[in-house]
Amino acid sequence: MTTTREPIDAIDARLQHFNYFDQTDSDQKWELFDHARTHAPVVQTDDEASGGPFYLLTRYEDVRHVMEDWETFSSTQSPLVATGVPSLSPIDDDPPFQADMRKLLNPLFSRSALAPYEQPMQETATALIDEWIHDGRVEILNRFAWPYIGRMLIKVIFNDLTEDELNVAQEIALEVAEAATPEVFARLFSICAEYLANAKERGITGDGVLARLVNGTVNGEPIPTDKQIGCLGILVLGGLDTTRAAIGNITYRLTQQPGLEERLRDPAWVRRDMDEFLRLDSPVGAMARVATRDVEIHGVQIRKGERVQARFDAANRDPEKFADPGTLHFDEARGGHAAFGMGVHRCLGSNMARMQIEIAFAELLSRIKNLRLAPDAEIVWASGQSNCLHAVNIEFDRV
Repeated sequence: MTTTREPIDAIDARLQHFNYFDQTDSDQKWELFDHARTHAPVVQTDDEASGGPFYLLTRYEDVRHVMEDWETFSSTQSPLVATGVPSLSPIDDDPPFQADMRKLLNPLFSRSALAPYEQPMQETATALIDEWIHDGRVEILNRFAWPYIGRMLIKVIFNDLTEDELNVAQEIALEVAEAATPEVFARLFSICAEYLANAKERGITGDGVLARLVNGTVNGEPIPTDKQIGCLGILVLGGLDTTRAAIGNITYRLTQQPGLEERLRDPAWVRRDMDEFLRLDSPVGAMARVATRDVEIHGVQIRKGERVQARFDAANRDPEKFADPGTLHFDEARGGHAAFGMGVHRCLGSNMARMQIEIAFAELLSRIKNLRLAPDAEIVWASGQSNCLHAVNIEFDRV
């Protein structure tokens, strides 16, 4: 039996019009990225619907170089699409302001700072499992991962917000992940501005995120209101969507590879295996940067003011960095993945994400076993900036 391969020039043409919001392009992106690494490591895309034009980067070393060289590749236009909002601080800031914002917020996301929330995370996960464990089946993204993360964000980050306020933000965060438009961003940041004003009116206590944004200073000056709002919005997006995606993706992989479920019953999987799951299915697919000067990559001239799209997910499947990159491998250390970003903008909340994932699966696997896809499950990867399934319907037995 023979297979027909698409002509190279046809793939080149599709790359030039690549739109990660288009379901067809999203479904075929691994084929496109594999081709790009070999034949067009720096290819210019022109699709304005996905924020183009961009120079698309798919090789690991190119992505790493761009993300680490913030002086040449600025974060001032890091959103892939136009947001219509003044600030997405700190991800659209460069040092020194970005570094000062990180210094202000980092202590809140250290492992030691998060330790007091371990028990509440366990209790939240247990309460959610109680709601559906008798059914023998569950859609894991929306009946477990989504409310689990949302409720914990109230306790850990947004302790000055009400549950109703965060529920609205959750819905908009999902819209941004799957259809990022200026209108959706405007709604999210309008709500963040309203929540910030409400919190100030109620009185902000303690030493949480809102307290540091409102009362903190950078270089001796109060943080501008637009950056307070932007930071709050980014934490909503990063805290809600990406960790939800990771929990769903790992659950799906457990149903596909015999032995993985038992492997995750060993607590050592957290330090031994979690990064490999994140490498294969990077929750965040890409970020953009803008050239601050004329620069050349692989013989392609990128002029000052032009933008590059650094594909974290493609870098994480680069065979020059990771052997057999489309498969999970746990027999050797495969560090250095880009799932949490690279350089000065590496994910602020990575410790919290790891803790949430660790506790989620500890509680799940203490209560259920023999995880398998439900007969009516449809596995569809969502288009957009995230690598996330639309739904993960599973059946299980009780422990």
